[in-house]
Amino acid sequence: MSGDNRLEFSLQAQLENLVDVRAYIDEKGQALGLEKQLLGDLRLVVDEAVTNVVLHAYQGNGGPVELELSRHENNVVVRIRDEGPPLNPDGVADPALDTALAERAPGGMGIFLMKQMMDEVIFEPLASGGNELKLVKHL
Repeated sequence: MSGDNRLEFSLQAQLENLVDVRAYIDEKGQALGLEKQLLGDLRLVVDEAVTNVVLHAYQGNGGPVELELSRHENNVVVRIRDEGPPLNPDGVADPALDTALAERAPGGMGIFLMKQMMDEVIFEPLASGGNELKLVKHL
């Protein structure tokens, strides 16, 4: 499949809506001809990213989130947009993987996981306010 194939989805950023996020990735990813393994990876990182929006951008109070899944020849691109305060990913420390799990503070794996599983992870503030996270996987 070549060209630019784009499919968008909007929802309220709430933990109970993560099931809809996963279903969107599966349904639209299949429509774009993505392989099962890649869909699993995308489902995991997008779920993690939207969870971060729910918990950190909106502090659990809900707010709009938009997802866009597209395929551009040899790349799959997911864009996640929110209206939360600007995020500085450089201020998020990598998890202490050499420390026992029971001794670590909860959380902190999301951005690390995204960087491990995707080829590009780009955070950008939006001119209109909010943030856009761009996740790219090379095929």
